[in-house]
Amino acid sequence: MNVTARRGKLLALKFASTQMACTALAALVFLVSSGMNAARSAVAGGLIIALGTLVFAWRLFATDWPAASAARGFYAGELLKWIWVVGALALALTRGGMEPLPLLIGLLAGQCGFWVAMGIFK
Repeated sequence: MNVTARRGKLLALKFASTQMACTALAALVFLVSSGMNAARSAVAGGLIIALGTLVFAWRLFATDWPAASAARGFYAGELLKWIWVVGALALALTRGGMEPLPLLIGLLAGQCGFWVAMGIFK
């Protein structure tokens, strides 16, 4: 694995960790205000987004860095991420017994964590 791919995968782990930290704050608010199932739903939403970030990075950094290969990795990673997010969200809502509002708030908290990580990590 080349140095760029190694650094990219490490950066993706930092981003996913920041996403889960922001999700934990939302889950704590739901735990205090609405109970354990709402907090669990918020964690599930954030986990869906954080794992989507890791799926994207895994596919993006699996390729070498010539422009055509990197572009294919980017598009394939983005496609896999959205397949994961939509599928996991559908399963969480239909089979997982998650509460919809905390799930979506957790998902948004995880996405906000991505934006926070963009400001922290260079």
